[in-house]
Amino acid sequence: MQEMSNKEYIKSRLSTRALYEQLAEESAELCQAALKAIRVGYQENPTPVTPEQAGHALVEELFDVLIVADVLGLIPGAAPDDEPKIIRWAERLRAKEAAK
Repeated sequence: MQEMSNKEYIKSRLSTRALYEQLAEESAELCQAALKAIRVGYQENPTPVTPEQAGHALVEELFDVLIVADVLGLIPGAAPDDEPKIIRWAERLRAKEAAK
C-alpha cells in the first residue's frame, strides 16, 4: 500500500471548513505583510522594517496562502509535498493523532 502524501494526509485529517479557516488566517497575514510593505515604501508613517525584510515577509505569507490553496485543491501543485512547512503541518497533525 502506498503511503499518503503529506498534503493528502493534511486534507484527510482536517475538514474543508478548517482548511478554509486556515486560508483566511494566512490571507489576513498576507494582507498585513502587504500593508507593511506599503508603509516601508512610502515612509509617510515610518517603521523599523527594512525593504528587504518587508519583501521577504510578503513572499513568505504569499507562499503560506499558496500552500493552503494547494491542500484545498484550489491551486494543485502550488507547493511541493516535501516543502518544510507542509512537512511540519503534517507532523503536527500526526502528533496530535498519536496523543489521543
